[in-house]
Amino acid sequence: MKKVAIISTGHPPLDERIFNKIGNSLVKFGYDVSVIVTTEDINKEINSIKFKGIDLTKKGSFRNKFTFIIKELKNINPDLIINCEPVPVLISYFFSLIQKNIRRGKIIYDVTEWYPENIYLKSKGLKKFFFFLVGHLINFFATNSADYLFIGEETKVTRYRMYAPKKKFSIISYYPVLDYYKSSTRKVENKEIIFGYSGVISVSRGLKIFYDVLKELISKFSNYKFGFVLVGRFENPNEEIYLKKFKELGIEFNYFPWTDYENFSKHLESVHICLDIRPPNKIYERSLPIKIFDYMALGKCIIASNYEPIKNVFEIANCGILVNPKDFDEIISKTIELINEPEKIFNYGLNARISAERLFNWKICEEELLRVFRQGLFKSNF
Repeated sequence: MKKVAIISTGHPPLDERIFNKIGNSLVKFGYDVSVIVTTEDINKEINSIKFKGIDLTKKGSFRNKFTFIIKELKNINPDLIINCEPVPVLISYFFSLIQKNIRRGKIIYDVTEWYPENIYLKSKGLKKFFFFLVGHLINFFATNSADYLFIGEETKVTRYRMYAPKKKFSIISYYPVLDYYKSSTRKVENKEIIFGYSGVISVSRGLKIFYDVLKELISKFSNYKFGFVLVGRFENPNEEIYLKKFKELGIEFNYFPWTDYENFSKHLESVHICLDIRPPNKIYERSLPIKIFDYMALGKCIIASNYEPIKNVFEIANCGILVNPKDFDEIISKTIELINEPEKIFNYGLNARISAERLFNWKICEEELLRVFRQGLFKSNF
């Protein structure tokens, strides 16, 4: 049985892509899968996947992470290593160099984030430019150290073609595992409309926009009953003040903290319209939010920012409306148009689920994953 190790220094061990998607699929294919993380203390086996982790998120130096990962790789001696960030790629490459008289395992770089923009946006002052440059260099070396790339979306391909023009890759997208999603498209009845959002919760991801939209709708539709379902974790504890603000609107408001991937979608079943209206930045304008596909799997009408990657999906799926996140008047006017034509809310939801079943589900990604593993990664001439 071939051994596969999945390494992350930035994601939790039960991250949906690591565990519910890639990990579970590889176990189903017959591979021996281990997950190594430096984000959480863990030492257990779940669904035949072995987890080894140490929490170095607050006090862990690179040296500590390096030492832990190398130790676990020696214990596992994997045939293939999937790395979820650029730094683990470099650690895996070093591990392959010190494996004397042992066949070198293949190294995959699983690209799902915009590096180094995510570091740049979190930094302040002149050092953000330093991190931006260093981040590009690390990413460049990681890309060229890997044997193969998994890339989460088409918009990221150009950058990695520049880093390594001849590097082979596959698009392994963020599509949902449909087994965990019950189709729950809802008709608008008795002038009641429930909005919803799930994921990381922050003003930078649209929290204030959601609040302002609901506040405006309440003032314009006194004969409607509005509600809002919020599911996830707050990025900044100071922004939890919005829980109180939503309650003060006098709407039906429900907040559900972060839960596991198998169960979070249940909290959104009562929702008519899901929101993903993110203010612009260097990442959001070029990215496909994972939650768009989750909402589609549930059969929900979606209101989202009019960024090009999202626009391309909506043109195929016809699952909702796009708005300019910087134009509040447009957001309100287009939302009012939906409210005044409630049959569109239902039909967009039906379209969303149909598209998820046909085009945007993990089964499609799983088939590509299996093809790459069986036709390329374990062949000597790869």
